[in-house]
Amino acid sequence: GFQQPYKMTLNLKAFIQGYYKGGGLMENVLFTQGVINVPNTQCDTIQIELRQNSAPYSLVSSSNQVINTNGTVTFSGSGNIGQSYYIVIKHRNALETWSANPITISEITNYDFTLAANKTYGNNLLEIMLGVFAFYSGYINQDVSIDLLDLGDIETGINTFEFGYFATDINGDGNVDLLDSPILEENLSNFV
Repeated sequence: GFQQPYKMTLNLKAFIQGYYKGGGLMENVLFTQGVINVPNTQCDTIQIELRQNSAPYSLVSSSNQVINTNGTVTFSGSGNIGQSYYIVIKHRNALETWSANPITISEITNYDFTLAANKTYGNNLLEIMLGVFAFYSGYINQDVSIDLLDLGDIETGINTFEFGYFATDINGDGNVDLLDSPILEENLSNFV
């Protein structure tokens, strides 16, 4: 007989450096950046991908989801139970981050990027509080590294008084201003 495929659930947890405000919570960025009618438990939209576990690491499935202020998000794409995939997180101003290793998908799979730097490929996380890790912020133009071109984008945003939903709003307060620069400058000086 015909057997229905199992539905897989992939629960993730992650923090974004510039949005983290302490106590296990991030800013309600969508609301502060002028997106109306969003619950105060929602932070921002991220893209979650599952990629093959060997070269060329082809895209298997992708899903845009809203990450909650407590860092939780559920992937709603598809994947095969029993298969192993790299989990990739992309965000409009955070460094693209991959799971440290391919993760075997079961009916319900949990993966927490916030626990340790070694949860990511290349230990690509920043310890923002003792034992709390986050994705690096400041990756605005998505060109492989956080660099002076990203800083230029912030300076342009400051000079034009950007307010609203902009990648250059590193701290998520709704304004592109001098408060966004220190996070990016720190990551620049650390060659992230």
